[in-house]
Amino acid sequence: MSKSDCLARGDIVLINFNTQSGHEQAGRRPALVISDTHFNKVTGFAVLCPITSQVKGNPFEVEVRGTKRITGVIMSNQYKSLDWVSRDAKTVDSVVIDVVNEVNSIIAKILKL
Repeated sequence: MSKSDCLARGDIVLINFNTQSGHEQAGRRPALVISDTHFNKVTGFAVLCPITSQVKGNPFEVEVRGTKRITGVIMSNQYKSLDWVSRDAKTVDSVVIDVVNEVNSIIAKILKL
């Protein structure tokens, strides 16, 4: 994907999370884009939260809702800024705005914003 084909907030993309350490998510996996479209386009970076199918019931998980293909939970405590152009991100789905707002609310609490 090139910067002219920009990621938008609420998109679900497949992206490579390697390299990782410890309990961080790794490999090519789905992730929710939570950063603003303009930021993504100008910088070539996007702030993303990985998605997993392994529901553990921790308070940072947000259920993926309003999608056509992707299921599971968004790991809002593992948000990360990644170069989506060089990591060849591919948009595969999107969520309803309520899901994005729920993730943003959790991150705001984590950061005490």
